[in-house]
Amino acid sequence: MLYSFLIGLLTVLAPSAYAQGTEHVVSGTVVDEDSLPLSAVTVTLQDVDQQTVFRTATDSVGQFSLRYGIPGRYRLIVNYIGYRDYQSPPFELARIHLDTISLSTAENRLEAVDVKGKAKVLEINGGTISYNVENTIGGQDVSALEALKRAPGVHVENESRITLNGKSGVQILLDGRQTFLSGAELTDLLKSLSSNNIKSIDIINSPSAKYDATGSAGIINIRTKKNQVVGTNGTVTTAVAYGVSPKQIQNIILNHRVNNINVYGSYSHTLGNYNYLYGTNRTQNGKSYDSHTDDVDKRQKMSTQIGVDYFLNAKNTIGFLANGNFIFGGGITDTRTAIRTLPSNAIEESLDAINDYYGQRTGRYNFNVNYKFEDTLGHVLNIDADYGIFDKWNKNLQSNTYRDNQDVLTSQNLYRTLNGIAISLKGVKLDYSMDLWKGKFESGLKYSQVGSVNDSRFYHVDKGQDSLDNRRSNDFQFDERISSAYVDYKQQIDKFSFNAGLRMEISDSKGRLTYQESSSAVDDDINRNYTNLFPFFSITLQPTENQNLSLSYGKRIERPAYQDLNPFIYMLDELSFWQGNPFLNPELTHRLTLLYSLKSSTVVSFNFAYTDQFNARVTDTLERDKIVMISRNVGTQKHSSLALTQHLTPAPWWDVTFNGLLYYIQNSVSLDQYRNFDLQQLAGRASVLQSFRLPLKLKAEVFASYNSNRLSGANTFSRAVSQVDLALQKTLMKEKATLRLAVTDIYKGNQSRSTQSFPGFESSSYGYYESRQVRLSFSYKFNRGASKAQRTRNSALESESGRIK
Repeated sequence: MLYSFLIGLLTVLAPSAYAQGTEHVVSGTVVDEDSLPLSAVTVTLQDVDQQTVFRTATDSVGQFSLRYGIPGRYRLIVNYIGYRDYQSPPFELARIHLDTISLSTAENRLEAVDVKGKAKVLEINGGTISYNVENTIGGQDVSALEALKRAPGVHVENESRITLNGKSGVQILLDGRQTFLSGAELTDLLKSLSSNNIKSIDIINSPSAKYDATGSAGIINIRTKKNQVVGTNGTVTTAVAYGVSPKQIQNIILNHRVNNINVYGSYSHTLGNYNYLYGTNRTQNGKSYDSHTDDVDKRQKMSTQIGVDYFLNAKNTIGFLANGNFIFGGGITDTRTAIRTLPSNAIEESLDAINDYYGQRTGRYNFNVNYKFEDTLGHVLNIDADYGIFDKWNKNLQSNTYRDNQDVLTSQNLYRTLNGIAISLKGVKLDYSMDLWKGKFESGLKYSQVGSVNDSRFYHVDKGQDSLDNRRSNDFQFDERISSAYVDYKQQIDKFSFNAGLRMEISDSKGRLTYQESSSAVDDDINRNYTNLFPFFSITLQPTENQNLSLSYGKRIERPAYQDLNPFIYMLDELSFWQGNPFLNPELTHRLTLLYSLKSSTVVSFNFAYTDQFNARVTDTLERDKIVMISRNVGTQKHSSLALTQHLTPAPWWDVTFNGLLYYIQNSVSLDQYRNFDLQQLAGRASVLQSFRLPLKLKAEVFASYNSNRLSGANTFSRAVSQVDLALQKTLMKEKATLRLAVTDIYKGNQSRSTQSFPGFESSSYGYYESRQVRLSFSYKFNRGASKAQRTRNSALESESGRIK
């Protein structure tokens, strides 16, 4: 129904869009001596008194469009570093399309011009805050996850849970492609990406209807470096790091452009082990279980990308992009648990459980074909077709050894688990925008299909023989189709601007769980079909040129990750389990945002969000002596936050970026009919990044962060953590090479501690994830030609890829 409405609306509006014309339009294309389009070229409209009346820049295919409504005589000025300026003859303002403007190379090109610009770490544009990773020192030579931890308002809890302004439910985008992951799979993906490929991390507080509706806390868009130059250029970076064990990081970025074809690619890897320490001390049914785990992650991480853009002409471009992320290798966890009968402190029994992950592999692949049409009158058509593959398997051999209070072996059990996951993702997306009634109209359609096959096998190992346990083994198949459509319109009237949109998403999913019960095969079917409307509107007042005040409302949804739906049990030991939940429902969130920005240095925002069917991973009791960690819809959550982001320059050689946050959480949750909680917590977060320009081409950086006591998940209270990082950088070889030295978490303050309780159960947990490291890197870049911006595109599988867990 909405599709028909949208198509009809486009049919009606398109002619009126062409017919409107109270403003005069001057358009054209700028190319170089080889007739290749030049992007980011400054185009200025001047009157006869040489006063600037309008200024713009060319797009990725060298096109520009100027709109101005006052009649008169004007001239056009075109400027681009490394090329001679162009000045048109005077002309009467009218709707005209100029001939192609060809810029000639200046005699003294970039080698003879020393252009120094002050690299900004933080940029603010309305409701979007951009943290420019490429302009930092400590943010280089690490994973995307480590770089993300420094972004304003972002916190990563225990290397698995990402929050924005104190709220979970963050939509993660990579170059506009949504990757809303959860748990270890999200962090693994981000760990496989190098921060040296990242240009900026954009925080979008109030996403409009054109974005997928997932992400109740807002959007984080990780933008990679995208450059095009004539010829060949690239950057090579080698780094070594040491924490508990040594690590080696490699990153290569290459780009080659000739005529109308641009080929680009990147490769990065992180080799070495990562060491984690964590544990829990719990009391349950009159007994105490004090466990400690040494976890060595031996997996190696690699990421690669290759793409081709072909410019058919000034208006049409096609492209192909392939991405791959690979994680492979072993790992081992050693969990020792001391068991006591309270109130005695004497150890009654001990359990030593070793998980030997002797085989692990994860592969992610995504292939994208894109077509884009863009003219000088404001009409843009973008079509994406995607195919994605996710393949993961692991093999684990687990021993559970019990000893009495005299350290004498009493019993031993050995298990083997084999897990395989294969997911295919297909999608197509169409976006169209045009100028309409002095504003901008956008619309789009999207369809995606996901098929997931999970094969989980649990074996008892006795005298070298494996015996299948049918009760704990299962086959889980999940198929989901999501159809969506949106319309969005924004316009500015004097000092006010308005934005309103509506998105509709239709979800149809079918799950089938096959397992054994009482020697008989059982099939459970879980089918869901639901339709949701997601309205969005905002109003913005610009009282002065440098100030903006906006109020916005949006409705969002949070679908469960695919693997959270699989009820297979993963064991840390015989007393501790992780388990999926096939009956999870999506969260629904209503979000209100009030935002004020001043110039490009200050943002103050207030957010309120109400979430129904709140989804959280909870720890619950199982039998008399076991615990299970499982995701559930536990109730509702109210979240209020007040945030300040401020950039200061106390001196020409000193820059300061400050982010402060206060937030209040109210959780009304229920684990069952007997355990109901109404929990509240006021919490805060502050971070300061200071950059110093020193003599001898040296730069220094100090980063400090603090997180207060806070309420995490459903009923977990986490204690305060803090961290201080130091970094130093020096340029060499005429600024083509860079040497960096960094030390992170110098006093090991980033050690998590948390507590949770309910009648008959109390637990206290801790964790440390090798955050203190020393890192040394060397980077060399080579290039020639004039810089041009590479295209970006949004994948049709942006949200579905993200839900793989």
